[in-house]
Amino acid sequence: MVSKLRPNATQLQLASMVVIVSLVMAGLQIVGGARAWASHVNCGATITTNTTLDGDLVNCPNNGIVIGADNITLDLNGHTIDGDGQPFEPCPENEFCDIGVLNDGHDGVTVLNGSIGEFGVGAFVGRARRNRVVGISSSRNVFFGFVVAESARSLIRNSSGSGNLAPDGDGLGLFGSHDVRILHNSFRHNPLGIHVEDSAGNLIKGNLISGNGLGILMQADRNEVRGNSCMRNGACVIVGPGDRNLIVRNRSFRDRGGVFIEKGRANVVARNVVVQARKAGIGLGIERPPIGGGHNIVRRNRVSESGADGFLVNQTDDHSVLMRNIATGAGDDGFDVESPSTTLTGNLAVRNVDLGIAAVPGVIDGGGNIARRNGDPLQCSHISCG
Repeated sequence: MVSKLRPNATQLQLASMVVIVSLVMAGLQIVGGARAWASHVNCGATITTNTTLDGDLVNCPNNGIVIGADNITLDLNGHTIDGDGQPFEPCPENEFCDIGVLNDGHDGVTVLNGSIGEFGVGAFVGRARRNRVVGISSSRNVFFGFVVAESARSLIRNSSGSGNLAPDGDGLGLFGSHDVRILHNSFRHNPLGIHVEDSAGNLIKGNLISGNGLGILMQADRNEVRGNSCMRNGACVIVGPGDRNLIVRNRSFRDRGGVFIEKGRANVVARNVVVQARKAGIGLGIERPPIGGGHNIVRRNRVSESGADGFLVNQTDDHSVLMRNIATGAGDDGFDVESPSTTLTGNLAVRNVDLGIAAVPGVIDGGGNIARRNGDPLQCSHISCG
């Protein structure tokens, strides 16, 4: 699903997302299911009042618990809602099947304090507002640990979406939603950690994203990715297609790549730290296939010890600005700028294996660029550097 060299966001197609979101958009309703008025519930129960589990639900053949009312709390009380690891077949045409905790259309719901696993989707929030998922571990699911679809003003915090199953088992999917906060969670060892599509105004902050095929895939506009820690992923963050996103103060350590704006315009990549990326640290555009964007701003980032270029601007990107960035110890050039419409201002390149700044003719020299102690004695090409 993800390229071994550089993941291509435009080619990622998640069949699971299509199925889940299409169900939501079709306006389907849950039918049947026992009503649960007390803390003792069974697999498949629909709850309509505050409920605290008094034990595990084990080997649920279909849904675990279905939310049936607004403004209620489901407290797992440290217990587990466990599926049987098998798809529920045949799933009736107008129903959701094989979901650990299902909320289709109920506002003000809180789910907290326990674990969910071995379903198609661990926890699903659709067509709802003001939902909270806190302290939930969702793992070993076939499609997603968590899904938030066509929802608003909701929160997932202090939770874990980890160890979901290849090839489609992603940590979290955020689709058609706005003003959702994804705060202080962990997403480990999934094919994809967080997938955001067709959603705006969301905040992804303070999460640990480790060992995924790809960390964060942003296929949406006007979102903020701030203060996350990435480690040993296929890449930390890929944007594409996506415009006017903020990628700020994230840390990437030993990912295959750090931050890439593959296709998008007016994105801001600022104050990120990328250490020991196995390929390029921060990149704009794609060479093959020729995909890019433009008018992106890359400022005050630091890339050190990358396996290839520290910063790479492909010729498919246009009129972007690199300002006051630092590249040290890159395995190739500190800055490899292949788009002549790029502006370089106040960047520093030190101790890189090849050139400090390798720019093509026509690159706009904004002044103040410095290259020192790089492997190529020229230090820079087609630009002045001190």
